[in-house]
Amino acid sequence: MPPIETRPLDPVKLAVLNRINRDRAAEGVAPVLWDEAASRVADEYCSNQIRERTSGHFLTNGVPPYARTSFAGIFGMQYENAVTWRTTASGFEEGVLSLALHSHAEMLAEQPPNDGHRRTILDPAATHVGVGYAIVGGSFRMAQEFLTRHLEFLRVERLPSRPVVLFYGAPVTGRILQFVTIGWEPPPARLTREEASSRTSYSYPPPVFAFVEEGNVSLKVAGTVTSDRIRWTGPREFTFRFTPDRPGLWTLEFYTAAPKDPRPVQGGAVTIWFDVPAPPPMPEASP
Repeated sequence: MPPIETRPLDPVKLAVLNRINRDRAAEGVAPVLWDEAASRVADEYCSNQIRERTSGHFLTNGVPPYARTSFAGIFGMQYENAVTWRTTASGFEEGVLSLALHSHAEMLAEQPPNDGHRRTILDPAATHVGVGYAIVGGSFRMAQEFLTRHLEFLRVERLPSRPVVLFYGAPVTGRILQFVTIGWEPPPARLTREEASSRTSYSYPPPVFAFVEEGNVSLKVAGTVTSDRIRWTGPREFTFRFTPDRPGLWTLEFYTAAPKDPRPVQGGAVTIWFDVPAPPPMPEASP
């Protein structure tokens, strides 16, 4: 089932969501919708960070943030803000609400060129956000999972006894799928606490392959081996197959465009962990 697009019941999350949209409105940027599934992923991530005593965007399992959300069946382009507060006291004098809002305010106050968190909060491409947090004694974590979700649904299926992955989906009304890029990286490796905490930034893997509409052999995506593999099965529905040629993490980015603005933008992503002979279960939920 798709994430519930509603206001969070948690008062801390609601306050952060309201502050995010107030700040976006002040900059003339459209508000983001609430993504409950992304919020649950952020909650779990923050709890695991406190348990592992790590900070930043990685746990010791080495799984990238975009793969973490994808493995939970959330197929939007993902951009994460992560916050850590620690005190040597047994607990914080401030309440959780104050810690969360203060953390958000500090990110918004960043100045170029070190303003990555601020740019994520005010990114006009973002359509949804999920906020999660955890607090245990003198450790507080908060994560904001911003997403660009231009896919109405996406189903991913590993074909039985074959190293082939089938994709079937459709963009949201008003968007058109233009092409799909596919990037590769090695399987995640275990990290020490120090290594995980030192990874303060991340990026999607560069594309090596790209798929375009069947028959459109003239369209080539720069820097990739481009193939005409995308087949239309309805007015907006599409399908294609992908055969990974090596084990590792494969990340597919779905580029969409609007009829009045044909420039393609990243509107969705899914990461699959392909291994031989038995990959992890494929995510089945819609974005």
